[in-house]
Amino acid sequence: MNFNESGLPKNQLVEEAFNYSRTNALGNQKEALKSFQQQIEMIHNQNLLMLDMEKDSGDMKDDEYKRNKQSLERMRDDQLKMGPQLIARELENMFEKRRVGPAKIVSTTSDAASPDVVAAVMLIDCVRSPLDYKNVSAKFGDSVANIIAEVVHIDAYPSERDVNLSKASSEAKRAYESLLITSLDQIIEQIQRAAKENPQQKIMFPPGQEEQIYSDIKSLWGNDAKLDKRFIDAFNKASDFAQSPFKLEVDSSGALELVKGTVKSGPGVKPPKPKGPGDGGIGGDVF
Repeated sequence: MNFNESGLPKNQLVEEAFNYSRTNALGNQKEALKSFQQQIEMIHNQNLLMLDMEKDSGDMKDDEYKRNKQSLERMRDDQLKMGPQLIARELENMFEKRRVGPAKIVSTTSDAASPDVVAAVMLIDCVRSPLDYKNVSAKFGDSVANIIAEVVHIDAYPSERDVNLSKASSEAKRAYESLLITSLDQIIEQIQRAAKENPQQKIMFPPGQEEQIYSDIKSLWGNDAKLDKRFIDAFNKASDFAQSPFKLEVDSSGALELVKGTVKSGPGVKPPKPKGPGDGGIGGDVF
């Protein structure tokens, strides 16, 4: 994906942030490829060990052992050859979903998102050290860097999470809410994929997860009406897919409520919880 295909607003700052973030995301290819190769080798060695045990037990003749060993080696070599292409495709996919995705949400759904917050959303995952922050600040300015700092700070101190969410600037709240919406959308996608693989498993959120999400959004509620509506839609859709009894509703005074109803039955699997900066979600890629 290039910037013109992204659906993001035509703005120089946003385009520069897009290009910087994409270069950063794809720059993880060497590390990701090394991890991929190690996993392939580990699986190969485990398969080979099982093959050796079968041969040593007398259950496999030498010629059969040789054929099976050659087959395992060919399979390993084929997987290793495919590695660079698979890694590049996966990193590109992660960039589009986890960096461009929330930037599009905040740019198209928000009441008044500035180019600074759109840029910041794409750059959050680029900041993993003080040096990274210094580089981003020097290139994109204090306004963008301050939004990033606020978002990362929110999850850096779990005991002060509610306070930090409430005290965050309006732009940081917009950024954070767009990332939460992205996490909910990704849960729906993961449930759909998993349900196709094993439709007999029960779908469920981890215990207490709905209440935690509600606690987060309450601290952001009222900052951006359009994002709030988009969040409710995403939460309730994820709740349906996860067969949760909880729904978000707005009362007559405009206050947000978490309402518990009846669980709908159906197939599925347990989805992952929405992630924060320290979990490889908001603020960090995990391959």
